[in-house]
Amino acid sequence: MDFQHGEWYRARMPHAPSRPGIHKFGGASLADADAIRGAVAIIRSRPSPRVVVVSALAGITDLLVDLVTRAVAGDADGALQAVSAYRRVHHAAVDALLGGSTDELRAAIDSASSELEALARSLAVLREASPRVRDHIGARGERLSARLLAAALSESGDKVMLVEPAEIIITDGPYGGASPDLAATRTAARRVLLPLLRKHITVVVPGFLGRAPDGGTATLGRGGSDLTATLLGRALDATSVTLWKDVPGLLTADPRVVPDARLLPHVHVREAAELAYYGAKVLHPRALLPLADRKIPLFLRPFATPDAPGTEISTRRDVGRSPVRSLSAVRDQALVTVSGSGILGVPGMAARTFGALQAEGISVSLIAQASSEYTIDFTVPADTAKHAVAVLRHAFRTEIAQGELDGVEVRGRIAVIAIVGLGMAGHPGIAARVFDALADGGVNVVAIAQGSGEQNISVAVDAAQVSEGLRRIHSAFQLGKLGGGQSHRRTGCDVILLGAGTVGRAVLRLIPRRPERFTAVRMVAVVDRSGAMIDGAGMTTRTLKAIAAAKEAGEAIATLSGATPGTPADILAQLSQRALVRPIVIDCTADDTAGLLTMVADAGWDVVLANKKPLAGPWPRTARLREALTRGGGRLRHEATVGAGTPIILAVEQLIATGDRIRSLEGSLSGTLGVVLSGLDAGEPFSEVVYRALREGYTEPDPRDDLGGIDVARKAIILARMLGQTLEVGDITIDSLVRRGARATREAWLADLPRDDGWWRARADAARAKNHSLRYVARVTPRSVSVQLREMPRSHPLSQLHGSANQLVISSDRYHESPLVITGHGAGPEGTATGVLADLLTLASA
Repeated sequence: MDFQHGEWYRARMPHAPSRPGIHKFGGASLADADAIRGAVAIIRSRPSPRVVVVSALAGITDLLVDLVTRAVAGDADGALQAVSAYRRVHHAAVDALLGGSTDELRAAIDSASSELEALARSLAVLREASPRVRDHIGARGERLSARLLAAALSESGDKVMLVEPAEIIITDGPYGGASPDLAATRTAARRVLLPLLRKHITVVVPGFLGRAPDGGTATLGRGGSDLTATLLGRALDATSVTLWKDVPGLLTADPRVVPDARLLPHVHVREAAELAYYGAKVLHPRALLPLADRKIPLFLRPFATPDAPGTEISTRRDVGRSPVRSLSAVRDQALVTVSGSGILGVPGMAARTFGALQAEGISVSLIAQASSEYTIDFTVPADTAKHAVAVLRHAFRTEIAQGELDGVEVRGRIAVIAIVGLGMAGHPGIAARVFDALADGGVNVVAIAQGSGEQNISVAVDAAQVSEGLRRIHSAFQLGKLGGGQSHRRTGCDVILLGAGTVGRAVLRLIPRRPERFTAVRMVAVVDRSGAMIDGAGMTTRTLKAIAAAKEAGEAIATLSGATPGTPADILAQLSQRALVRPIVIDCTADDTAGLLTMVADAGWDVVLANKKPLAGPWPRTARLREALTRGGGRLRHEATVGAGTPIILAVEQLIATGDRIRSLEGSLSGTLGVVLSGLDAGEPFSEVVYRALREGYTEPDPRDDLGGIDVARKAIILARMLGQTLEVGDITIDSLVRRGARATREAWLADLPRDDGWWRARADAARAKNHSLRYVARVTPRSVSVQLREMPRSHPLSQLHGSANQLVISSDRYHESPLVITGHGAGPEGTATGVLADLLTLASA
């Protein structure tokens, strides 16, 4: 096969639309034979017509630069070794990719290598290489990689044409970094390429190259292959331009520095240019120029996962986008300062400063001048700083000699951080948040620059602090989360309600009753097993009532209009990626949610529990949850796990926190069992009391969870762990009030319950005969836990309890002779919801 211009491969095919898609593959996506096969698969999966722009194989451009460097230094042997490596890499790629029938391609490799050998020997003698010669050598990488990819495409069944870039990319020069002539390129590209594209020919073009005014081959400089792709996209009015990269797209920051950097699905072309200029190596700003005034989207996509969305760069504006979009940094900079009273009010001083630098080809990245006009500060690449100072001292030698200028000084080891966002204009407070974030991290700002367009705030900092500065700003604006980048700090807390059963519904009903008490909280999500209702702005009281009513009627949240379906794990993972404000999750489920809560605790969420299982389940899970809360800086409140709305946990915590030593905790901790046993004490049939407790919402969905003593045992374990124990529920003996049917269905057990009425009547009568009452008592000490049905004297405080009231007797070093007794409502959805909301308000107001 010969891949010279003008020869077609494969049979003619029907005409196709003339607007192509442009696909550019860089060296990383052409690293070896497998990568090239991947590129072929991507190309063939994309609709025709298509133009493919190709960079040199991975490492070849650096190899050719090294060849010239060695040759002009007189190291002919080193230069020839580079040529040998060049030949070896391309032959290996042909062998692995195409195997036999590649004589013409092998001959082309040998011919190019022989030419490079001759040039290397000549340069080693001359010790000099003109920009034209350097470009001629640099072009050897793209030319061969394009031939190789074209051959692979043809082998796979595509009709392919290799087009010489000099025929379609026209430049104004100079060599080494030629500037494209847009009008001439459009004319040439359309004349040559459109007839081919109409016939479904896949066009392959070596990138990085163009025709110089004298007819030679000039390189387009850094980002040249990307520029080739966007030039052709503009010239051909392409449907899109896709740059296939070894990164997922443009991110909110460099992930090597900021671990939670997030992919940006869409970036405006002006934002992309700012990011590219300030160090985002994935894209060069020159590549964006051809598309700046065109409605042609540019996509950055990862070649390793070609179906990933990547980043779209275009001129469209997103509705409701966040003002701050991304951060970038330019390292290895130096700050140069021209200072002195001679600058004050003297026209042309800035022009002379930057004119002198321009004449020497020195690039400036940041400029700052105070309104006092006493200094002009700017940053330059560190390796040009010494030269820049010398140039300016010479330019202002008269003013310095006469004392009008103090001089020209340089400060090394500087980096510039750029905060970029097209929407920053008109949003007050962004700069304040930037400087607060830097101050919190102890990062000193050396210089500041912000244009009137307000799409970039640049700050110069010490190079050693740039990573910390990037992380601090990224965190302050929550750029790693969906919805991050806002210009102002929202106050209050975002609340996620997990579980909308009896307690969850009570929470949803109580908030609307007194909305003025809950102005500091926003209910942003209500989650059940089927999905969630999510509103980042906070749900209205009307919405909360509607969700409670729907759940009361037995509906799953996923069936509601606007709901997001998914498991609780899916929903919480999704919410943890959003820019929430001091998020608090309220767990009102009866599930083992320790794993879910650990996940969000690691994300820095606070946790409020009505659910006992995360704290009373297996100790290793509880320990991991507590460790995650400490690690993420989250707080835990769980009053409702033991005393519902009665402040039992608060009292125990305060005694421990103030240094008191708890000797024992003894009490009736189940409102359900209190209702059942006090009703039995009053002569009611056992079954009727249980049915009533179930109807009124005192019991768990299955009353056996209460009557079996497990609920009290969990409360006792929670208290025991507060005292330093690591016992499991299985480590303690539990008296069960379920006499039979423990393994029957709930309905069968309830139907059979009256059979126990006689036994319980006899048990209550026997206690009454001794002037005692039946009470279910938990006792916790620093070393033991017991959960028992006990006969208590009528004179004992626990015998005085009626209905769902709970009571805890606390004996401690301070409260020994006169124990501390806490009594209060201990069951029912609203009582538990009251405890939940008290914990919520405590966290929200802290």
